Amino acid sequence: MDIKYKFVDLIGSSYRNGPVRFLPDNFSLLCANGNRLKYFDLKRNTSFTSEIQLKCNIIAFDINATGTHAIVGDERGNVTLIHLGSDVILYRRNFRQKVRALSFSNDSNFVAVGAQGKVFIFSVADISANQFVPLALLNRFMHSENNINAIGWSFDGSLIAVAGNRIVKIFKTVPDSSKNLGGFTFGERASVVGVWFFNENNEFLSVDKSGICSIFELENNSEKLIFERKISKCLTSLIGVTTHLGLLSASVNKQKKLLATGFSNGTFCIFDIPGLSLLQNFSIGDKQINSINFNSRGDWLAIGCGRGMDAQLIVWEWQSESHILKQQSHSQTITAIAYSPDGSILATGAEDGKVKLWNCATSFCTVTFIEHETGVTDICFTQNGKAVLSSSLEGSIRAHDLKRYRNFRTLVAPKQTQLHLLCADFSGDIVAAASRDLFEIYVWSFESSEVLDVLTGHSNLISGLTYFENTLCTVSLDKTMKIWNIVDGGNCLETVNLLNEGLDVKYSPNGSLLAVLCYDSNINLFNTLNTSQIGIIETKLDIDAGRQRIDKVKKTTSEKNKTFTCIAFSPNGQLLLAGGQSNIFCLYSVADRIKVRSFKLSSNYSLDGVNLDINYRKMTEFGNLDLFDLTDSDEEETNPKKKIRLPGTKHTDLSERAVRPTISMSKNAFSPNGLDFAVACTEGVCIYSLTKPRRFDPLQLESNVTPKEILNSTINGEHVNALSLALRLNDREIVERTIEAIPVEQLRVVIDNLGISSAELLLYWLAANKTGGPIPSKHFHFYLILIKELLYKYSKEFKLLIDLNNPSLTAILELLTSQSNLLLGMSTQNLHSLEYLIMTRNMENI
Repeated sequence: MDIKYKFVDLIGSSYRNGPVRFLPDNFSLLCANGNRLKYFDLKRNTSFTSEIQLKCNIIAFDINATGTHAIVGDERGNVTLIHLGSDVILYRRNFRQKVRALSFSNDSNFVAVGAQGKVFIFSVADISANQFVPLALLNRFMHSENNINAIGWSFDGSLIAVAGNRIVKIFKTVPDSSKNLGGFTFGERASVVGVWFFNENNEFLSVDKSGICSIFELENNSEKLIFERKISKCLTSLIGVTTHLGLLSASVNKQKKLLATGFSNGTFCIFDIPGLSLLQNFSIGDKQINSINFNSRGDWLAIGCGRGMDAQLIVWEWQSESHILKQQSHSQTITAIAYSPDGSILATGAEDGKVKLWNCATSFCTVTFIEHETGVTDICFTQNGKAVLSSSLEGSIRAHDLKRYRNFRTLVAPKQTQLHLLCADFSGDIVAAASRDLFEIYVWSFESSEVLDVLTGHSNLISGLTYFENTLCTVSLDKTMKIWNIVDGGNCLETVNLLNEGLDVKYSPNGSLLAVLCYDSNINLFNTLNTSQIGIIETKLDIDAGRQRIDKVKKTTSEKNKTFTCIAFSPNGQLLLAGGQSNIFCLYSVADRIKVRSFKLSSNYSLDGVNLDINYRKMTEFGNLDLFDLTDSDEEETNPKKKIRLPGTKHTDLSERAVRPTISMSKNAFSPNGLDFAVACTEGVCIYSLTKPRRFDPLQLESNVTPKEILNSTINGEHVNALSLALRLNDREIVERTIEAIPVEQLRVVIDNLGISSAELLLYWLAANKTGGPIPSKHFHFYLILIKELLYKYSKEFKLLIDLNNPSLTAILELLTSQSNLLLGMSTQNLHSLEYLIMTRNMENI
């Protein structure tokens, strides 16, 4: 029983509020997703979420010129230096104020951070500089009392432009006695969005929120630095807009001399520099564009638009006017999740009425169904995996075909009611759903769409529904569990009285156990043969729910009303996953009735319920200060705090107020292979896995990857190191010589210690270099053993990224098939020759 599950991804939420940035390779993209960074590989069509969690939501980050490090700032002023390859935090510092601007210099030797109205310049650690601290404070400048919004470096790193509220200042990073040492101040009409040096002559460009773009040039003076405003144009007038339009984001491509701007009405424009002529004007809807960024080649544009859960991420190729990527999250809370029978697809349903299908290998949304008019309450797949069923509050169940992506069948309740639970039998012929307000269960024939039976008997809300073979089990808030026989006319076989209200019920995969979660947080285990209770798992002390800001009672009192709300069995039936109204969810051993592992949903303090207790220094006679919006600045109005603006507005329309979401879990589900499980929470769907697909191989950092070093390692018997270095060097003769130098009896040991990074390189090398012709006969058995050991050790990891490894596996299969056919032909020919010789010998004997 392996319980070493680790966080691997966050799906259901592709982008949320923060900046988007291209990496230097032009095909990779980083964006903020709450307090995590999400990575998109547009070349391989994959994505994943960083395991690192910051303390609050990310509001700014930048990537160095080589794409190896990122500097990230959150809402509480915490600045973090992250190594992107290893996903490790190298440095932290708290500036005690929101950090809205930070930037690497062009040579990546310096980092500038704007906070507290000041600019802090740090030198980045370098081996040659003998600097132990990753970031060492080099200099600081006073800008103003207001926030700093943008920072721009000159090409040589000698000048730095700092933009704030209507002020742009130029500073010299290193004082120089030959030229004037003071800062240069330039006034603007509104808060400045961005500032950039766009050529080696130190000409720079600034853009403010009113749409005014100004270009400044440096006068030729050997003794003093003198800047002069060269061009000043209103960009909104260039695109033909007469009404007030806010410019919220901008990006400059220094190579192609292009300027891209994003506006509050969803319009984005591209201008040339320095003429500021309009090249393209497009609109992506009515959602405001929070962030926009060019890749280094200037042909793709990354756009992050919308706010909160309604945000979406777009990669636009402006020359061909086409989408490269378009990912949109659910606009409201995810309420239902389900894995397909083969575990390759994860279906999610939310209160926005949408059903989305996510590829588990790439974490991309492949299709969105929008037929439901109200919120989706539950989801399940048919056993053959060809259709997905979803129930909604409109009282219908819709079945969607996974090949043609169409709604091919709709099941409607006989009465006007809201459906909130759904399940189907193993064969997919019977579909059952529970009513939320009528306390009834409806049973349909999936083929004919007819209602077969209406099951009544519960006197309160039905909270749990599960199906196994011909038996349907339900639990309700009326403190009863009922077992129904669907085949024999829907008779209630037995009613079991519970000590508390039932919240969820699940059959074990083999059908021998029933697990019932009650309101007292106890999981009761029943034997399905005689419906006798055989055990109980106590979970009350494991909840450890945090105290919300609106709670007027103490944490211990508030915790009494919190409970787990959903459970799920592992495919082997040995583990039980439970979660609910808490930031904590747990894995329990069914056989031992004990907790074996606990997890934390989030460490994001921007969410309510993450803190175990409130800050008593903010408690006043009027309540918690966190519940009131204490700012009146225009900037905070466009980016509202997650607080209640006025008393009495908590239960009104959420669009009319700002709220702080509460962390909780709504659903959980195990993958059929047992390697992964998913939990639907406030932030999205968190995926945990036993096999982590992202790797970091330290051998990639070695500078002595030479044929001599490989030969020395081979002679010394260090075959793992030699093979790893040879695969990095990627020379066919060296790799072949290194592989064939490994003794046959050591092949398994070498493969086991190779690591997944080198194993994928070896798989690719075998497919690329051994498929052009037959393997030499003297090494054929050797390579067969090598391929067998490679697949035996890393088959799970290869399957996780099957889209990437499928070409290599197919090529190796073709190679083995051709070798088999070759040997089969030779064997058949030899067989006929032997038969002829035997027959000739027998004739001679006669």
